Amino acid sequence: MDQLTTAFAQTVQQYIDEPPIWRDGTSLRAPPMTAMQFRIWALAAAGKLLEGIVLFATGVALPLVGARFALNHIEHGLVASATLFGILIAATALGGFVDKYGCKKMFVVEIAIFLVFLIGVSISSNFRTFLICLFGMGLALGCDYPVAHVIISESIPSPIRGRMVLGAFAFQSVGAIVGTLIGFSVLAYDPSLDAWRWMYAIGIVPTAFVIILRLTIPESPHFLFFQGRVADAERALARQLARDPPYPPEIRLKESVRPKEGKRAGYLSLFSRKHRRATILASLP
Repeated sequence: MDQLTTAFAQTVQQYIDEPPIWRDGTSLRAPPMTAMQFRIWALAAAGKLLEGIVLFATGVALPLVGARFALNHIEHGLVASATLFGILIAATALGGFVDKYGCKKMFVVEIAIFLVFLIGVSISSNFRTFLICLFGMGLALGCDYPVAHVIISESIPSPIRGRMVLGAFAFQSVGAIVGTLIGFSVLAYDPSLDAWRWMYAIGIVPTAFVIILRLTIPESPHFLFFQGRVADAERALARQLARDPPYPPEIRLKESVRPKEGKRAGYLSLFSRKHRRATILASLP
């Protein structure tokens, strides 16, 4: 029997890391990214880009906002820190939602929440509403930290996983440049007190486009598999690894590797002897 077309059970990660071997004997040293894997990575990078744009556009908009709402020094500080505080809260407290609801659902929901608050910021009529919307955007962006990291890690081949995660998160710096340029471009075109509204409103259409594209990706096969939805995991993995010509020819996941339900670890486990060093090295920088 032709071993290239014989289906055999493997784990999700083994399929992702498996270099294609075509019928004519052509083989690759490492698994290339598929179009769907690249789309997932690009959509994760888009979230980091939007984050950078919003944070640095706020820096340019702050003097205009201060003049429009007659802010004092404390209120200026609240505006500058509201989004960052929201990011801190959500990145710390909401990461577990990925394990409960799945990568794709959170990937879409958090950017949809961001869009709602982005619109709110653009049309805010008073300081309190503006501040709440800035904080809400921070919550959405903070949720994107663990979601983006997990969805890239669970979709990308192991040999390039690290640099792809770093590459996506580097787009925050690109967003910082873009956000600053947007701010100054808007001011050059419309040097009025309400020009800050356009600094945020410009991001509405691109964000909506990102939401639509995020709806087109499959759920994480890892999540589906460990939820016991093996058939759904196989279909999601087939979409993720779609190639021309097709490879692998058939996907059958190894059900024996599913872990049994156990006690969930708490936050204190991050400071246990096993994880303490990694926690410190990840947190201090």
